[in-house]
Amino acid sequence: MCQHSPISKMWPKKQPLLKHHKNMKKLLKTRGRSGSLSKLYFKMKISTLVMFAAFFSLQASTTYSQRTKITLNLQDVTVKTVLDQIEGGTDFRFAYKINDVDLNRKVNVAVRDQLVTTIVNDIFKKTETAFNVIGLQIFLFKKSVPQGLNYTKNEEESVLQADITGTVSDEDGNPLPGASIVEKGTTNGTQTDFDGNFTIAVSDSNAILIVSYIGFATIEVPSNGQTTLSIRLKESSASLDEVVVTALGISRDKKGLGYAVQEIQGDDLNEARETNFVNSLSGKVAGVNISSSGAVGSSSRIIIRGESSLNFNGNEPLYVIDGIPIGNAGTSNSTTSDYGNSSAEINPADIESVTVLKGPAASALYGSRAANGVIVITTKTGEDSQGLGVSVTTGTTMESLLRLPKFQDQFGGGANGNYEGSNFGADWSIYPSGIRDGYDESWGPRLNVGTLERQFQSPTLGRMRGGDVANPNRGEVIPTPWISYPNNIRDFFTTGRTYFNNVALTGGNEKGNYRLSYTNVDQTGIVPNNDLQRNTVALRGSYKFTDKFSVDASMNYVNTTSTNRPETGYGRNSLMYFMNWSVRNMDINSLRDYWQEGFEGTRQFQYNYGENHNNPFFYQYENTKGQDKHRLFGNISLNYDFTDHLSLMLRGGTDVYNDFRPMQWALSTVGYENGRYQEVSQFFEERNYDFLLRYNNSIGQDFNYNVSVGGNQMKRSTRYRLALAPELLVPDVYSLSNSASDVVINASNSEKAINSFYAFAQFDYLSMFYLDITARNDWSSTLPAENNSYFYPSVSFSALLDKALSMPDWVTLAKLRLGAAQVGSDTEPYNLYDTFNFQQPWGSVYALASGSSLKNNNLKPESITTYEIGTDLRFFNNRIGLDFTYYNTTSKNQIISIPLAASTSYAGRIINAGEIQNRGFEVMLNMTPLQIVDGLKWDISLNFSKNEGEVIELAEGITSITQSAPGEDASIQARVGERMGAIWGPGYQRVESGPLAGEIIIGASGIPESTDEDIYLGNINPDWIGSASNTFTYKNVSLSALVDVHYGGKFVSRFYNKAVGAGQLIESAEGRSARAVGTEYDDPYYMVGAALVDGIYVENSTSTDGTYSAGVYGTDARSFHKARLDHISEGQLFDATYVKLRELKLGYRFPKEHLGSLLKDAQVSIVGRNLFLWTPKSNQHFDPEVAVATGGGGLVPGFENMSLPSTKSLGINLSLKF
Repeated sequence: MCQHSPISKMWPKKQPLLKHHKNMKKLLKTRGRSGSLSKLYFKMKISTLVMFAAFFSLQASTTYSQRTKITLNLQDVTVKTVLDQIEGGTDFRFAYKINDVDLNRKVNVAVRDQLVTTIVNDIFKKTETAFNVIGLQIFLFKKSVPQGLNYTKNEEESVLQADITGTVSDEDGNPLPGASIVEKGTTNGTQTDFDGNFTIAVSDSNAILIVSYIGFATIEVPSNGQTTLSIRLKESSASLDEVVVTALGISRDKKGLGYAVQEIQGDDLNEARETNFVNSLSGKVAGVNISSSGAVGSSSRIIIRGESSLNFNGNEPLYVIDGIPIGNAGTSNSTTSDYGNSSAEINPADIESVTVLKGPAASALYGSRAANGVIVITTKTGEDSQGLGVSVTTGTTMESLLRLPKFQDQFGGGANGNYEGSNFGADWSIYPSGIRDGYDESWGPRLNVGTLERQFQSPTLGRMRGGDVANPNRGEVIPTPWISYPNNIRDFFTTGRTYFNNVALTGGNEKGNYRLSYTNVDQTGIVPNNDLQRNTVALRGSYKFTDKFSVDASMNYVNTTSTNRPETGYGRNSLMYFMNWSVRNMDINSLRDYWQEGFEGTRQFQYNYGENHNNPFFYQYENTKGQDKHRLFGNISLNYDFTDHLSLMLRGGTDVYNDFRPMQWALSTVGYENGRYQEVSQFFEERNYDFLLRYNNSIGQDFNYNVSVGGNQMKRSTRYRLALAPELLVPDVYSLSNSASDVVINASNSEKAINSFYAFAQFDYLSMFYLDITARNDWSSTLPAENNSYFYPSVSFSALLDKALSMPDWVTLAKLRLGAAQVGSDTEPYNLYDTFNFQQPWGSVYALASGSSLKNNNLKPESITTYEIGTDLRFFNNRIGLDFTYYNTTSKNQIISIPLAASTSYAGRIINAGEIQNRGFEVMLNMTPLQIVDGLKWDISLNFSKNEGEVIELAEGITSITQSAPGEDASIQARVGERMGAIWGPGYQRVESGPLAGEIIIGASGIPESTDEDIYLGNINPDWIGSASNTFTYKNVSLSALVDVHYGGKFVSRFYNKAVGAGQLIESAEGRSARAVGTEYDDPYYMVGAALVDGIYVENSTSTDGTYSAGVYGTDARSFHKARLDHISEGQLFDATYVKLRELKLGYRFPKEHLGSLLKDAQVSIVGRNLFLWTPKSNQHFDPEVAVATGGGGLVPGFENMSLPSTKSLGINLSLKF
């Protein structure tokens, strides 16, 4: 039987007397922190409540205790039964010491609409028990010490000698009424008043005070002769059940869950924040793998427990804010710019907590969109406020390069050692051609040996630059030193800066509360003219109109703007593409003045006109890809309690945005010499309406249950509009009306709807055994009528073995959990019937064309089944915690496109086929190795996860399916019997047997022989992921560090392939740097490998001095490096292992006594993100985390395709509360 909340003594070895009512959380204010305790509900002062779409007047009213009445008819029952009935029928909760109250005394209570305080007074009128009401808590104590907790004076107690006054508050400075203060070694004690103040007379001026409070850690405070003390208590994770937000926004006791969830507090995300909220989760949640791009405001890809779908872009989780699903549109666009996905716009300053629901057992109630897990976000409210509260957070960080590829600085531009500058490849100019001066590779003469050459940055007799080739008055180029510029790539990038400012107003009283927040983010990236401005207004409020009816509403408006989003990928529009082809004698700073002399605004200044690369400064400042996105999302819910057991919730929510993207190309842009202008507008709207009818009750005193039924309707619509002016009529006027040719128009619309009904039941026996059962049925508009209905159930069970079995005192919790679930999944719109798209007219003839895939009007929903088992163990009063989960997920009836013969004119056909299995485990270990009262505390948190996804089956006759191919030759393929995420591509032919078995075969041309068929190269997914967080706190100072580890996995680098082949990277100097100056290109180079001579394989290279100048089959210097990589994906392969110092924080909280009466709390912190990166020696060039390709539907990990480099950041934060 569940007990009330008696206040136990502070000194017993075990705490069996400290028990809590099953609804104690109503008394205690939940902060939503996993593993933390809630605090006492504080009576709120009167203030003005701003609500969504309306204003509610919060008027002064009598206190809850003065107006709350109840009807009881109880005969010959125990006192405890009466207290149970009062707690069940009101929001009051009782707190007492068991020995102070006779719970078994029989009483009769027959009242109608009587004040609760009157009933309590009548019960204890003729006893030794008195009571005191503070807020919603009723303290029971012996009348002998009416002020305290019945600490009787000892006859031998010392004569009291000194008075100590002080305050007791929580970590945020909120007063704790009713806290106990006892002089150590005596029974002399008192308790704090409503404002947390106390006075105690002690026997010694150096007395030690023992301070305790329900839900907080008991501490000892030495007075050291002081007469005034300010005491702050920390929440204790050992006293109350953890409460987490689960499916449909329902808060649940974590102990009763039969599946794994992990929760992160908003403050942890907001202190060392990222512009993209998703990146802040890296290293903090077991089983979660995050990939990201390096640009400001770019996209992130998050995968929970591996890929379960063959649709490569269909494996990300659902995002839910305050119970309502929101969209997470990807980077879809007609250019290679990354505009970020919608999840990046979630404001960390408004987040109270983030709960990650990892499997279908946890997320089945959300339906088909939750097949890959759910990120549940709960936003902050004003319920913590006492009257009007103001909080201000401001921060500044600086971002710099974390890692750049390493370049050689010994050889300059040219070919085969030859270079002579003149017109630099501009054959159309009046100047004569040079010798290899239009070449964009560094196979030219050796640098830094005292020679002079005519170069594009060299001055001319006409007082111009060598590259001003369009000007007939340029004159002869004056030779300048032929030297390297080791930092020519690094010098292009700048120091990025991020300014973050947030102000929030909170207020409320006992009937309602509100929180109004404004956040401004102003960020400039490391790429010139790459910026992001984001303004967010968030409003959330609730109001209790009656004891039965309440309203909760939230609204978020986000405006994201950018002058320019940088482009990635392999093409002349990409920055890293330019860096790939930048010769080592190029002074990049000379390109900052990017117009040719006399041709300002019409012809760009380039270092190379032969290969015709855009000037990167010109491209960044003139060819901008802007953005202006307006987004509104929020919800309103109506809640009505018919009885104490039956309630109804009606809720509606929306997520709508319009994303306008103007794009311009200036005159002389390579490929668009006459300029170009394009406008893209993307509209997205998703509406969700749901209801939930809940009934909870108990059978006897040991069995509790909760049964709910509900429904949801989701409607989604999108619109895409593109208008293109292919060339400009007037330079530098970017408008569709300034088009020199016909404007190209492209448009598309889509709609989708899902109707759902669901039910779930939760059972609790003896607060030891918990059973959850759910069922949901969806009807999807994207499936054929005969197959559009799909049903899926789930069941989960948990048992608290520490309560059911006899265990040692040092076992705090021993929980076993089991779960099984099935969830269905539909497809995107318009996959049932073949359609025709409008094309550009052929003269006066209009054209239509069919799509590239044959549709299928017999599609069935996908099906995902998961089983999981886990345990949650805690020892030594939560000083050690271990959480382990094993899961097995099978996905069947995959909706995939299988390839068709070219003769059909279709690339593929959509069918149901395939089976994927994911198996893995997750481990979370938390420890507090050191904890000194009022001193040093050391907390450790470790996460470890391993997942293996295997392709069990594909369609009949199909051996492989290409999921993504963003690179040159390699691709991600699904093959039966192989892991998901497998990279396949051309490899080296190798000797099969003999002394040189495994060696690369070198052909007669002196270059490697490649395989005729693709071979397995590796996997994009890591073998395992781990992280370690250490936090040290000493009084008001805290230091924390988070280290993130990804072990295993591979990625293919296109930059490495091309830059080595172009003589730019450090590897390309191998061999030629060992030869004498002037002889580097004279003799052949012999690759290491096996050469076939007279039917026998022998070593191809016999040189031992690093010159590779002797052997069997040789080749030239360029081919010696380029041929072993180009179109041989195996040579471009890198180990994706990395260790990253993900987060470092040093914080200080100012003592409250130094803040004055106006300021309640002040904190300052120095924060760093991604400060250190370690990779194996085989990878000295790249950060594997950003080795991704940007596609129209999102990021593709495992393929470095001219990716922007990653950054590190360091900054300072200041947080104030008034």
